Amino acid sequence: MRRKPILLFVLPLILWLNPFLSGEDSCSTFMLKHGSEQIFGHNLDMPMSIEGIVVVNKRNVYKEGKSWQEIISAEGRKSPNISWTSKYGSLTVNPFPREFPDGGMNEAGLCIWEMTLMGTKFMENESLPTIFMMQWMQYCLDNFDSVDQVLQSTSEIAIDGWAWHFFTGDKTGKAASIEFLDGEVVIHSGDKLPVTALCNTVYAKELEILNGYEGFGGNKPIDMANEKVERFVHAAKMLKDYDPSKSESIVHYGFEILGQMERGGTQWSIICDMKRMHIYFKTSLGKSIRYTSFDSFDFSNTSPVKILDINADFQGDVTKKFEDYTTEANRDVARKVVELFSRDPNFKKRLKSSGITAEIFIERLATYADSTVNKD
Repeated sequence: MRRKPILLFVLPLILWLNPFLSGEDSCSTFMLKHGSEQIFGHNLDMPMSIEGIVVVNKRNVYKEGKSWQEIISAEGRKSPNISWTSKYGSLTVNPFPREFPDGGMNEAGLCIWEMTLMGTKFMENESLPTIFMMQWMQYCLDNFDSVDQVLQSTSEIAIDGWAWHFFTGDKTGKAASIEFLDGEVVIHSGDKLPVTALCNTVYAKELEILNGYEGFGGNKPIDMANEKVERFVHAAKMLKDYDPSKSESIVHYGFEILGQMERGGTQWSIICDMKRMHIYFKTSLGKSIRYTSFDSFDFSNTSPVKILDINADFQGDVTKKFEDYTTEANRDVARKVVELFSRDPNFKKRLKSSGITAEIFIERLATYADSTVNKD
């Protein structure tokens, strides 16, 4: 039975969390494909620095999904559960503990990331399994090798959480924006996605704005030095103008695109090289560009899960800096993100109204990964 769209009974908490997790409406994601070269880039923008980890997620691991309602309340699940065994390993970047990514790339070269979209309304459908949106991204990376599969999952799984929309791309060059508007899934891909980028506005509105600029149907000049020009417009021009003969590398150009889309408060900048299967990143606290490669890790479940503090100020190849995952390290990530939430004096009151304490919230986030099971 389909119900009218809602943001669940924890609406006040969700509305408050949103600017802490995704910045002051200025996150950005893009994909650039030129010949055999292909990259996927993301900026995470927030008004303050945020802790996080890079996680090496393994194949052949059994997981049971959690809804946001289960995580944040004492009421428990109200819809069917979903379980799966991971098919692909992945590298994810997590502001929350392990299994709760902000985005990432898997072994098949599939990428997915999030951005704030105020006005998002997920559908509540008790006949479908419901999964928290961060876990849905991990579910996609665990199971899929194509954008088409990601899009199909939006009709088979109900997603809950707060105001995010998503951008995904695969090695074939296909990309898609995924939005939840008035309880309906709105997808742009193929010819309906002429610009492979997404910021914090409904994609159709971004195109409408872009059509007023030179080179895209209009006559307004694009001033690349003017930060009042929409980030999407700047991204569209840079994606269109890419010339490999004028750039050090496509990865270097990707960081230039991310730099052009900064509007203050960029905390993380990440580039996924989908051809070479490298991930490059820098943060406001670790300003040097660091990288690692899929070829450097064992994604079988016979070796320990590895994690890396994303803000550690290393340089170059950081593969050997990854450490074995521990519950205590995961708990530390959970505690830091809850401390961030707690800057709002009403946070604990809102948790209490949901029937849990901050410590219970921390433990649910920290120990979920320990409920996963390695399969033979």
